[in-house]
Amino acid sequence: MAVLLLYATKTGASTQCVNVIAAEIPNCTICNIEMEKPAIEDYDRIILGAGVRDGKIYKPIRDFIKKNHQELLTKKMGYFICNEKPKETEEILERNIPADLKQAAICIESFGGYKAYKAPKEGEDQLKGIFVDRVKAFAEAFMK
Repeated sequence: MAVLLLYATKTGASTQCVNVIAAEIPNCTICNIEMEKPAIEDYDRIILGAGVRDGKIYKPIRDFIKKNHQELLTKKMGYFICNEKPKETEEILERNIPADLKQAAICIESFGGYKAYKAPKEGEDQLKGIFVDRVKAFAEAFMK
């Protein structure tokens, strides 16, 4: 079973979450969509993750979802967002992930996050503001 962790990030929160997921799911492929375009037909399961700014997930992931909508419906999918406004999670998911993709998903979660100007600096706790327990639970649920 081939698993792809595909993400986009601005402040690094999504990268931190992907690293935690990868530690829980052995032999998965990690891909930052801004650096490379994966061949999604090579994967049975895909996790898409992105940070949120002004209520929208980052454009590279939004564009990927639009371009690959029908093929994503044929995969076992998981979606996560990194947003520092938990009260807005449902609205963000509603606006950014089409209903049929949400309905078909194995799991969807918000892992917390931080504002760009509060992003941890080098040497600081890179997981500050991220709910690591949710990340691990997501990875476990995704692989069941």
